[in-house]
Amino acid sequence: MKDYSLRELEQGLNKGKWTSVDLVDMYLERIYKYDQANYKINSIAEINPEAYQIAKNLDLERKLQGPRSKIHGIPIVIKDNIITNDYMHTSASSIVFEDFYADEDAFIIKKLREAGAIILGKANLSEFAYFMSFEDMPSGYGSRFGQVKSPYSKNIDPLGSSTGSAVAVACNFIPVSIGTETNGSLTAPSLNNSVNALKPSLGLVSRTGIIPISINQDTAGPLARTVEDLAIFMEYFYGYDEEDISTYKTKTNKIDFLNATKIDIKNKRIGFINFTNLNYNDEEKLIEEEAKARLKEAGVKIVDIDLKIEAMPNHETLIFDFKVALNKFMSKYMNNYKVNSLKDIIKFNKEDPDKRLKYGQSIFEAAEETTGSLREKEYNEIFKENLAKANLFNQVLLENNLDCLVSVKRTSHAPIAGNPVVSVVAKALVDESPKNLFFIGKHFSDDIILSIANQYELRTNHRLAPDLDRLG
Repeated sequence: MKDYSLRELEQGLNKGKWTSVDLVDMYLERIYKYDQANYKINSIAEINPEAYQIAKNLDLERKLQGPRSKIHGIPIVIKDNIITNDYMHTSASSIVFEDFYADEDAFIIKKLREAGAIILGKANLSEFAYFMSFEDMPSGYGSRFGQVKSPYSKNIDPLGSSTGSAVAVACNFIPVSIGTETNGSLTAPSLNNSVNALKPSLGLVSRTGIIPISINQDTAGPLARTVEDLAIFMEYFYGYDEEDISTYKTKTNKIDFLNATKIDIKNKRIGFINFTNLNYNDEEKLIEEEAKARLKEAGVKIVDIDLKIEAMPNHETLIFDFKVALNKFMSKYMNNYKVNSLKDIIKFNKEDPDKRLKYGQSIFEAAEETTGSLREKEYNEIFKENLAKANLFNQVLLENNLDCLVSVKRTSHAPIAGNPVVSVVAKALVDESPKNLFFIGKHFSDDIILSIANQYELRTNHRLAPDLDRLG
């Protein structure tokens, strides 16, 4: 089955080559064939039982009134920590939430439904977005459905926490998916599953209705097989939400994502980062040299930047953020559920540790011991220190008059400081060492870095799809 892009799917729908019902059939057939069979990739948590009816309705609407948008009638998958008002659970891949149905859609889901997207299903994730235990919990593991696996090799860690969202796109179970990130949970699984991702600028995308970790860092973002698909999807995904104050700047900072990849990048200044205290293997050096050469062909100016990376103990602040954010979420959406707080979850898990606590809940317990006020001196000192270090990229962008930074190394600077990042496949994954390039921009310059990343992708075209028939 061909890896169709959003543009190809849209054109096929407009020309009558297929219907939305056909697309639902096509993707479900592939999911049923590969996701649970033999090797058990396990990327999909559940399928929307209304998918066919929604597709039929959207096909009729297209026929009578025309399409609502470029994603009208196109199926997508969303991470199972995003609430939906339908017949699907929102479980964060945890047994504790396995019976939870939300009474409303998350803000981003409302926007996508308005654009005519079909929510085909929900993707498995690392339990509670990989923020449950300091122990060696594998990426992609959840007590509800078990382990998500790499579609490339049993020896590759699929990384998290948006593991299922990335794997589903890699396997062509869906053209585009939604993941969420606090610190690397979009860029890391995109790297190890050889797909692309956009971690948007903090404040572009609403977090209302998403099971949280930190109001200071959380964001949702798309994963896709092409940079252009990331851009197209963002057009219907971002925007102002009066319930999420971080999005207020989108009222005045409008971005034309549909044309983002068409921005002329000639004479853009791009800084390639060399971390002086990190080691680079030969393959990483070759990837960066090739990227410089291809981007020079597009007319950009390359600036070499030497930086020393410093440790930023992000978990030391996130455990404080988590208790506040999760309890607020549960008080709003889960008043009638069997657990109503982080304290309740800890107690529930202890009642059946063999099933619910295979890897413990030490992060939960550490978070519960905080006051829940975010007034602790320790918290505020570490928060300020981390933010100052993370703003290094912003300083470099400003001081060198750069439009973008590029690195073959993935770091925590952008997630902590709120900068946008585009992760792009940088090699054909024929071994067990995946590589992506990371394009980092200034706040709300998501369109510019998408255009730069798109030119890199078009001039290299490295991605190789996994051979699912060889798995077993």
